[in-house]
Amino acid sequence: MVAPGNSGMQKDGISCVDIEATPEIVAFTKRTNISLVVLGPEVAILSDLKEKLEAVGIPCFAPSPAAARLESSKIFCKEILSAANLRTAAAQEVLDAQSAEKTIRKHHFSEPLVIKVNGLAQGKGVAVCDTLQGALKSATELGQNFGFPLLIEQCLQGPELSAFALCDGEEFVFLGTACDYKRITADPFSANTGGMGAYSPCDFITEQETEEIQSIFAKTLKVLSQRGTPYHGFLFAGLMKTPEGLQVLEFNVRMGDPETQALMPRLESDLAELIARAVKHELKGASVRFKPDVAVHVVMVSQGYPEKKMEIGHTIEFKQELPASTEMYFSGVSSQAGALINTGGRVLGVTGLAPNRAQARELAYAGIQSVEFKGRYFREDIAK
Repeated sequence: MVAPGNSGMQKDGISCVDIEATPEIVAFTKRTNISLVVLGPEVAILSDLKEKLEAVGIPCFAPSPAAARLESSKIFCKEILSAANLRTAAAQEVLDAQSAEKTIRKHHFSEPLVIKVNGLAQGKGVAVCDTLQGALKSATELGQNFGFPLLIEQCLQGPELSAFALCDGEEFVFLGTACDYKRITADPFSANTGGMGAYSPCDFITEQETEEIQSIFAKTLKVLSQRGTPYHGFLFAGLMKTPEGLQVLEFNVRMGDPETQALMPRLESDLAELIARAVKHELKGASVRFKPDVAVHVVMVSQGYPEKKMEIGHTIEFKQELPASTEMYFSGVSSQAGALINTGGRVLGVTGLAPNRAQARELAYAGIQSVEFKGRYFREDIAK
């Protein structure tokens, strides 16, 4: 059961409950004898929902708001990374527009500069700038839109990957890796989005680096526990493979979108069982099984995304059945006169699962091409 869900999920037979406020959710879970609640969106995780559910005896799988500062405050995240002695980009905190401009003007721009919002920004709080004027403009816009402080960061070089763990406060199980595509086009300086596609597993890390990733999770959990904020929930590490080794770009306190749509089809283990064990602090000794296949996920968006002015309200047509070994996931959709319409930026996505990346990619794009609506857009280079 999903709350609030959407019309696309209902079309696929998923039970959706149109509630979002904490009192409504608590009342509903008590009335219907829900035995476990898993929080997904960061807004819900940072609210009082977990506290209210657990106060009435309903287990809730999510980090506490204090531990969730790993995502809601990049400054806090840097503190934890430093305490855990983990590699990350050098950064300077700036408290206002004047100090941001002063810091930016000191940069030589023989390499880009990264400007980050400290708090949550729905995937739109990072600017990679390769010119002085571009950096000054980005700092001004990010400061105006999201407020200060900002982080002015060293731009690391190398391929990016995402890694996932399921944590019970002390122990964790490793859920694997994925590679996502954040930019609206293949241009690395084009607009940042919530995600245009992904594939799993990451194919450019070694076995030794996979062990290092698990060490990153272990060290992070240890520091959080020592600080009195043990971490329960999904933990998502954004990493970069640099010439100096793996470096942590950020943490998210949830499963990522669209990485999850590429990660979960590969999971053979029972996810609900793993979550239940984590809630009971019984993850020690648990293991995770994966299918040997590769998954590729491609996202379709509305024209104008990621800007606020988008072409929405158009009927979505499905020209043919999805190919075998594919799944469609709905997001920014609603129902009108019995048909689905696009009502958001990221409208839907298709995942293909196959023995290799090329075949999985072919399946995903075959599924994407079966969908039509006015102004639809998708990147054509996902997992290429």
